[in-house]
Amino acid sequence: MTKILSTLIVAVTLAGTGLAHAGTTDKMKTPNHVPVEDLKWFDTGIGPMRAAVAFGDMAKGPYGVFLKFPGGFTSPVHHHTSEYRAVVVSGTIVNSEEGEADITMLPGSSWYQRGKIGHVTKCVSEDECTVFLTQPGKFDFVPKNGGK
Repeated sequence: MTKILSTLIVAVTLAGTGLAHAGTTDKMKTPNHVPVEDLKWFDTGIGPMRAAVAFGDMAKGPYGVFLKFPGGFTSPVHHHTSEYRAVVVSGTIVNSEEGEADITMLPGSSWYQRGKIGHVTKCVSEDECTVFLTQPGKFDFVPKNGGK
């Protein structure tokens, strides 16, 4: 698949994801352009995961954020209070709820994660993985049994 086709698939998927949280864009009164080179990456405090906010406020929600995971990364079992939707931008991701089979997702793939449901996120490729995530509520990361 060509890079242009991959980018188009991601853009179409993101547009659909954005419709799920349309209230977010209703609040924006002026155009908001964020070139990739202007993204401000920061450590999330969750292992080696890094983030760059595209819009909104992670502390309050709603928001959209790019997340990067190093190749081979596996999160502990955890949940988030609020549901989220995510799209794989690069790398190969697995996101599975406890007791469910792994589903491998390549760039352009997307998933919906229910809130308060334990799950594991993995970057199963050797190279770094990037996902774009939107969430109507604030960001939190609640490890199972208080672990990290």
